[in-house]
Amino acid sequence: MIEEASCALAKQGMSVSPGEMTYCILQRVREKKKSYELYGFERSREEALSTFFDLAQEYTTIDSLYQICASVAKEFLELESRIYVIDPKSSQLELVCTSTDGLVGPGERHSHRAVVIEAPLESEESWFFPIRGNQSLVKTLPFLGQRSILGVFEVLPKDRIDERKQFFLEKFTNRIGYNLHQKLLVQQNINHIKFINQLVADIEHNVITPNLYYKLFLIRLRKMVENYRTIEGRAKEAVEGFSERGGEVQALRDALSGLGAANRELQDELSAFRSHYEHTSLFLETLMRRDHFQKGTYVLRKQSCNFQKEVIQPLIDRYGAHFQRKGIALDYRVENAPDEEVTLFVDKGLISQVFDNFFSNALKYAGEGGGPRPAKHFSLNRQILQTVFGQDKPGVRFDFFTTGTPLSREESDHVFDEGFRAGGALVEGKGHGLHFVKNVVEIHGGLVGCESLEDGNLFYVVLPFEK
Repeated sequence: MIEEASCALAKQGMSVSPGEMTYCILQRVREKKKSYELYGFERSREEALSTFFDLAQEYTTIDSLYQICASVAKEFLELESRIYVIDPKSSQLELVCTSTDGLVGPGERHSHRAVVIEAPLESEESWFFPIRGNQSLVKTLPFLGQRSILGVFEVLPKDRIDERKQFFLEKFTNRIGYNLHQKLLVQQNINHIKFINQLVADIEHNVITPNLYYKLFLIRLRKMVENYRTIEGRAKEAVEGFSERGGEVQALRDALSGLGAANRELQDELSAFRSHYEHTSLFLETLMRRDHFQKGTYVLRKQSCNFQKEVIQPLIDRYGAHFQRKGIALDYRVENAPDEEVTLFVDKGLISQVFDNFFSNALKYAGEGGGPRPAKHFSLNRQILQTVFGQDKPGVRFDFFTTGTPLSREESDHVFDEGFRAGGALVEGKGHGLHFVKNVVEIHGGLVGCESLEDGNLFYVVLPFEK
């Protein structure tokens, strides 16, 4: 009983002692040996299984596995076949490969006439066999729920399948299921690792690099404090002179005026420091959620958000002084979208970072315009589009225009791609920000785009809107 319990744990990937693992594996080898003796497969059937296992290891992609399954059945059993697999997103069966036409294109996949089954099923012209995954690993693929069925293997014509072939096809389909399950796990892990790498890049781009502002703030604060102390010393001297020499009222007034000015500057800098802290804290909280790492994708926490008050105005306050120092005119316009109406249901932290990317890019890349706006210019325009997502499905479009060198048509088409950098970019970067923008907006069900204009570039974001 102890050994059976240990073997059950070992199958589930749980920790057991080396001795127990050796016992369990040896027992399974003996069981499989007896099973194959009972199966009594002909040499051609054994060769079919060997060929399948060899090629399943030699070719690593899931699509190649589908083709191997169909090819083995055709070559060794002289049977045609169709392979249906459950789509992780829709949880519906889709035809992915046939022995006659090969792989089915992503846009052409549908269930045909197959349904999810738990046992072999005979139809008028063919046999259907369930493609069953590893029951111990069902939880590793969330779309499966409690079932271990990954798909269905259809084999035809039926009149060429006797009991021996039917029995072999059941065993063969089981091998398909276990191999498919493993490849799905590998692909899922690859996607998960890719997401984590992307998330780390997001953190670096949106959090770590902006945090360098803290060092600048601290330097400024230190200088202001030193100035404050100097003025304080002068005020003390003026007070002493007032009592000893009958008073130098003007000197005292000047000192107190300077003290007040220094105090106001200090307060302004403290406010800027606090604003940056709140801004960065929001980004950190958003990017470092445990859900992102557990699910392997961004997990939205949607809430009602007034864009003017909670997203746009904080960014205008944050970047306004920076734009002014670099001579960039800032223009914010509203078309048919009063502030009180634009309350969207979004993940505030992620969307704030989307908008921050456009403000940050404008600060980096704004140049002299060559058309109607010759000076450096950054504008934000907002309007409601009533049917952008279909009939009675409005959206809010936000336009971000920056003067400078227009992108080429090719650059506009690829500017949201991961790692893409426009040829004329003058500021060092990794081409990650706009890819992050596209990812977050599309997760919200929205759209992004870029248009090259005469005197600069227009980027836009469209988000679903419910009045």
